Amino acid sequence: MSSSDIKSLRMFTALSSVWGIVYGLIGPFYAVYVSNITGGMDKLGFAFSIMIFVQAATSFVVGHYSDRLGRKPFLFLTAYADAAILLLYTVVVQTYQVYILQAFLGVTNAMSMTIRESLMGDLTRRERRGSAVGRLNAIVSLFAAAGLALGGYLAKLYGLKSIFYLGAAVITLSTVLLFFIHEPGNGTQKN
Repeated sequence: MSSSDIKSLRMFTALSSVWGIVYGLIGPFYAVYVSNITGGMDKLGFAFSIMIFVQAATSFVVGHYSDRLGRKPFLFLTAYADAAILLLYTVVVQTYQVYILQAFLGVTNAMSMTIRESLMGDLTRRERRGSAVGRLNAIVSLFAAAGLALGGYLAKLYGLKSIFYLGAAVITLSTVLLFFIHEPGNGTQKN
């Protein structure tokens, strides 16, 4: 790996860790919040199935276009769309609105998951890829765990909506880190 790839990998790990904190922060409280809006576990289950269905339906398209357009535009789009979705969750009051937001969340999940894996492949050599992905997952998981612990306190002190506002702000501000990630040229692959 070149020094540029190593720096980009470290910056991507930092960015993923920040996003891990936010998603940990919101995680279980998001399910409670959505359940309160929809009015029941059956509707909550359906809302989550919408998200997963849309995620599955859009992953291929995201991967295809990221090969052509690069990974970073999709990371920017994911961050800003996720921030907007988090803010919109604070104003929805009807079950159908939750379903619509869940569909959009399915698209952003498809983008973040597909791009994360693709960018890791772009930045690492084949013989070190597994350990690099494992290291990234371990680090991000630790930050997500910290976010889970912090989320409970913040929700208790400031209410459930506060964690959505904070999450949206942090995700938006974290896109600054994307400017420090060097993306290898499209069509190149590390072997």
